[in-house]
Amino acid sequence: MLWVCVYAVTIREPKVSREKPLRVTSLNPVRDAKTIGHDVGVSRVTLEEKNTALRHRFIRLLADGESVAIAEAERENRIAQLLNQLKWAYDGIADDILALEAAQEGPERRDQLLREALDELATMAELSTGVVFSTDAPWRLALDALRGYIERLITSPLINALTLADIDLALQRIERIEKTAMSALRSYFGYINA
Repeated sequence: MLWVCVYAVTIREPKVSREKPLRVTSLNPVRDAKTIGHDVGVSRVTLEEKNTALRHRFIRLLADGESVAIAEAERENRIAQLLNQLKWAYDGIADDILALEAAQEGPERRDQLLREALDELATMAELSTGVVFSTDAPWRLALDALRGYIERLITSPLINALTLADIDLALQRIERIEKTAMSALRSYFGYINA
């Protein structure tokens, strides 16, 4: 005699109300959809908008014109302008750091401000070039490496969205260092004159 046992298993799906729309919990519906398990890719419209934004950045960086054709026609002049901006930033950073190094009064405050400025310089140079610059090494090495990197980007014959984004980011980084060095020098003079 053979005994057979059969068990009935009921699998219940969670109740999902089809009558109610998806509740949006923030201003970012894509993120909301991802949090509840939907696979959401980047739409074609979003990609086109990003491409358009990069094209506008190309025009702003290399021509200040209204079209890519104008940008190409004005490229040599714009490259010269960008190289001049880079030189001014480089000279400003070097002058401010040298002035801080030469300062005699308030050595503790001077050293602290100088260390902060040089840390910023080493970090920005490392992020751009991929080379690690120690804070013990001469700061001019990091500044020269960053300048050389930006010059190569600006004068590169290769123009694509990645190159332009790199140029823009590198210019933002050297401008940040310039502001940091200038702020450090001003802070030092404020400390001395207080």
